[in-house]
Amino acid sequence: MGKYELDEFEVFFKTLYAECRGEPRRGQEWVGWVIKNRARRNKSYWGGNTIRGVCLYNHQFECWTKKDDIHMDSNEFSGWARNLELSPQNYESVKAWVWNLYQSTGPDPSKGADHYNNPNIGGYPKWTENCDFLEKIGKHQFYISKCFNK
Repeated sequence: MGKYELDEFEVFFKTLYAECRGEPRRGQEWVGWVIKNRARRNKSYWGGNTIRGVCLYNHQFECWTKKDDIHMDSNEFSGWARNLELSPQNYESVKAWVWNLYQSTGPDPSKGADHYNNPNIGGYPKWTENCDFLEKIGKHQFYISKCFNK
């Protein structure tokens, strides 16, 4: 199945899998909120007002760049669940956790984050100049666009 045939939740689920499954629970939660915050802010340069649009927009999430779909290896779900501190450590518990994050309308624990990167891989891209640093969690550094940091 190609990425344009996936429903919004599957795109969100696969984006988290590909972008941050090895990160601590809190970091994974923040990546999810980066996606949600971008959709809430409804900027065309981020892909609009849907989670699906934001995740699949060109060059926004590296995991989708030049890929039509993301293969999820079932052998990695126990490790992913372990990073999320879930029990049982299986596909169902991970999917339930991601579903709850996807559906969450509660307070944003990420302080409005709308960007993140791993400086060990990508250094400090030019876009970081237009952002305020929020916090480092695991290997990711999280930022908010200066125009939204009020």
